[in-house]
Amino acid sequence: MSDRAVATRRPPCGWRTAVLLGALAFVVRWLASGGLAGLRSERVYDDGVYYAAAASLLHGVVPYRDVLLLHPPGIVLALSPFALLGSWAGDAVGYESARIAFMLVGALNTVLVTRLARRWGARAGVVGGVLYAFCAVAAISEGTTLLEPLGALSLLGGVLLLVRSAEAGAAPWVARRVAPLGAVVLGLGLVVKIWDVVPVLVVLAWQGWRHGWRRGLRLALVAGGTAALVVLPFALAAPGPMFRYVVLDQLDRARWSLTATDRLAAILGVETIPGTVMTGGDRILLAALLGVTLAAALAAWRARRGRVWVVLAVVQLAVLLESPSYLDHYGMYAAPALVLVLAAGSSTLPVRRGLRWTSAVAAAACALVVVTTAPDLTPDVLPFPAAAVRAQLPPTGCTTADSPGGLALADTLTPDLERGCRVPVDPTGFTYDRGPRLPDGTRVPRLDNPVWQEYGIEYLTSGSAALLLRPVGDGFDPATCAALTAGTRVVVVGDVHVLRTGEAPAPGPSTDACLPAPRRR
Repeated sequence: MSDRAVATRRPPCGWRTAVLLGALAFVVRWLASGGLAGLRSERVYDDGVYYAAAASLLHGVVPYRDVLLLHPPGIVLALSPFALLGSWAGDAVGYESARIAFMLVGALNTVLVTRLARRWGARAGVVGGVLYAFCAVAAISEGTTLLEPLGALSLLGGVLLLVRSAEAGAAPWVARRVAPLGAVVLGLGLVVKIWDVVPVLVVLAWQGWRHGWRRGLRLALVAGGTAALVVLPFALAAPGPMFRYVVLDQLDRARWSLTATDRLAAILGVETIPGTVMTGGDRILLAALLGVTLAAALAAWRARRGRVWVVLAVVQLAVLLESPSYLDHYGMYAAPALVLVLAAGSSTLPVRRGLRWTSAVAAAACALVVVTTAPDLTPDVLPFPAAAVRAQLPPTGCTTADSPGGLALADTLTPDLERGCRVPVDPTGFTYDRGPRLPDGTRVPRLDNPVWQEYGIEYLTSGSAALLLRPVGDGFDPATCAALTAGTRVVVVGDVHVLRTGEAPAPGPSTDACLPAPRRR
């Protein structure tokens, strides 16, 4: 590829350094997710969706055919072993084990970044590894079972294998076997999130330009064939719904009001919550980070180091800036490319002869910068009150929930599936597929979507009990809130509202299930 490696002998400690940085990354992700409390908390909606889809698949409920799922099936297959563990040892065990596994994916991604950057020298390897280990958006995303960590793993692993196969002096069998393996790894990224089509196309085009279009075409066929093997069984089971959910509904999302500045601040870690009002200091820091990144990209391009990562950073940032919606973990999509651009740029800085602590100084400087932008390593995270919630559930019947992660943490997901209960793996995903449209053609907001309001009432009152964990995110209007609690006993357990359908309300003031529960201290 275009990455020009520095012509120096690589010390045998290269792998040792990479592994140490990977271990550091795991600790950062563990702390940033809230430690043991975060492991047992309901912090993110999406990770529960993917785990519930995996558990449902094990019980014969096929995504797209039987339930709505807005993403390709790769994440479902990746979580299936943990869902299987959950069916034996309890859903909470499987769910929490999956979260730990994704922290390990973050550690592996750090190792891969370090090894890729190591081609430009020891300093670049350390800079890349430290930056990625402390990267705010990577720590957020790799702390639980989201799509972006798997996409990064596919991209980094695939490129590393392709680079290895094209190195000067590599044995012929390496090029013959390792390059197709790299294409397979890239192809697996295509079945995780449709955004991953963009970086895969860039890498394949770069391979064709550098090593001949015949090689590029072969690799493209291998990557496409790998993706097809994963997707086809699901597509054949429900071709129309799958295309509508995964492609059309994603492209049809209404554009959020976040500005380009808001998104860049979230991507670079200046603000971990997109849309937060930035102070003057935040804006200065953002401008400085953008300036450093641009300078690193120009230096790397001129030195012909990591040019493919410069291109990837540009196109992935363009995707993030132009995407209709933006959540705090989306910036992970461009994190590997941005970090490797900075590492490549750092390798071009002149170093005085005899300066023995160059790498250590560079690492300390990187750590100082990223720690100032990293998320709070001791976040206010409360564990899900699983035992107390289960104590409020009837011994028989089905439990519904506005967030499937709550069913997993309460250990009611697998029992519900075994009883044949209805488990829509992505309840609020319904709003991206059904409902009236605005004049610009996009769906109306949830609060104004009558189809969603009716669906929410119908589903959440269909069982013997319901768990409400995200009342604000649900977007229920006052009439829906009243319908959910009419003639129903509402018990507040920590941050969870338990609706015991069919039981008379408790004496005293009524509880509004659409208001956030009081925080436990």
